[in-house]
Amino acid sequence: MAAHCRIVDVIFFIFVGITCCQASSLLSFSYGVLEAKNGTTEVSFCVIYYPNITSYPSEKVDAVYDSIIDLSSWDGCSETPPSADDISDKFVITSNGNCSIIKKAETIKRFNGKGLLIVAAQVIHLSANISYPVEIPIALIGQDSKTILVGLGSSVQIFIYSPIDGSHMDYSLLVIWSLAVLTVGIGAYWSGLVRHDLQKQSRLISQGHSGEESEEAKAILQEEVSLSVTPMLVGVFVLCMCGMLLLLYFFFSYLVYVIIGLFVLASITAVYQCLEPIVRRIPVGAFKLPRCDAGFVQVHVEVRQLVLFIGAVTLAVCWVVYRKEKFAWILQDILGFAFSVNMIRQVRLPSLKICTLLLVLLFFYDIFFVFITPLFTKNGQSVMVEVATGGGSGVSGGTGGNSGNSSGGDEQLPMVIRVPHLGYDPLSVCWQRYSLLGFGDILVPGMLVGFCHGFDLATANRRKLYYISTLIAYGLGLMVTFAGLYLMAVAQPALLYLVPFTLIPVFLLGLCRREFSILWNGDGQVVENTRLTDSSNLECAQPKVDPAKESLSERSSTTKDRDALMD
Repeated sequence: MAAHCRIVDVIFFIFVGITCCQASSLLSFSYGVLEAKNGTTEVSFCVIYYPNITSYPSEKVDAVYDSIIDLSSWDGCSETPPSADDISDKFVITSNGNCSIIKKAETIKRFNGKGLLIVAAQVIHLSANISYPVEIPIALIGQDSKTILVGLGSSVQIFIYSPIDGSHMDYSLLVIWSLAVLTVGIGAYWSGLVRHDLQKQSRLISQGHSGEESEEAKAILQEEVSLSVTPMLVGVFVLCMCGMLLLLYFFFSYLVYVIIGLFVLASITAVYQCLEPIVRRIPVGAFKLPRCDAGFVQVHVEVRQLVLFIGAVTLAVCWVVYRKEKFAWILQDILGFAFSVNMIRQVRLPSLKICTLLLVLLFFYDIFFVFITPLFTKNGQSVMVEVATGGGSGVSGGTGGNSGNSSGGDEQLPMVIRVPHLGYDPLSVCWQRYSLLGFGDILVPGMLVGFCHGFDLATANRRKLYYISTLIAYGLGLMVTFAGLYLMAVAQPALLYLVPFTLIPVFLLGLCRREFSILWNGDGQVVENTRLTDSSNLECAQPKVDPAKESLSERSSTTKDRDALMD
């Protein structure tokens, strides 16, 4: 175990070292805020600047606004700008050409320009080994932000400043943390109950009591205790995930609608299955509608079930229609909550061995696609972040400026919990509009927590040590993930923290309680262990009687009592 942890640490530090070595030869950049106003409208935009070249004030005290001129059709590389007489005392907007920033700045300065705004799709990386004697302020702005800025009219004026990063708390992370822990807690608890019920019914059948099952027990037995998963199948699954992520990266604009369609169907099913146990307890609408035969499908439902199904469909359709509105995140999180709880309940892994293999493979999967892929992509962005944000990770931080448009923005994958940033921070215009947490960061640890709860029930562990400890560890791991996000200011692979945080407590508890072998081998050994425990309890419960003094009728009575206790 210790050797395994050391190997993981070595690989992680190698990854970080490669990234740091590459970044050490580049000039560092920072984010700033461009405030624009035209008398009636005030809009904020995200810009990028280089502190070693330009310095901007950290506050808006005594702000002096300057006019702008749009020369974005010019790259700033020729000796004479198209409107040389009009750039005096103005910020000049140019495109990114083949010449250096020094040449652009010298040309603008020669014609008395006040500053330079370069329109760039991605960050322009500058070498730290070259000096840049630039006398005017320079900043980079995204294409979408530039379009909105110029659209404010000729009277618009701008002021650029660089507020202190991280000076304000973003409470959206607290909301996401609460949602994630609640989802894992409910889904894993339900998963453990279903697993335990299935194990009990399986034992009854094996003991010849199948004729005494209720209709509810027969319905439960239509499910398997756990998935029949082999290590080979887990490896194939992770490879398929890699392939799907790459397909989304290269063909996002087409496949995003396929994912949206699948999400809608899955969320309708999830909402129905999560609420049906509650609806069935409502006495109203319990009578069944006439049987409907549609080919090979026969539908015979209660009124309350039909109402629930219509409600689930309506909720999903509302999200599809309004998915680009500001309030759509509430609908998406409700559907995502139901989807995640239902998946954790249904996908029950058979053993700690399979759980460990899946989590370790996805641990490296998450690290590779977040930290390593930026070394190979053309724009220097990670594949995971590009897919999760819909490719919106340019100079403007994916915002394109805060235009106030409630329905703008491109399509994004719905397989995330998202919450808008809560609290005021000027630099929020440089972030994505929402804080995000992928469903995988909920489902994968949630399956482990669900397995632990099932194990607690199967071994009659009244304190539910495995379930409670892994759930607490998941919450702590998520806190550390958010701390890493806050300190490093870059997207974090959540499984980098969640996998060790959730696996290590299970391993330690299993070893301390001498149950590791049963945990590792899973359901088969749990059932056998439970049978032995039940038999032991039954023997202890029987009174000791002298066989020589026991009559035939007494023996018969004792046999009947034992059978009744077994039932």
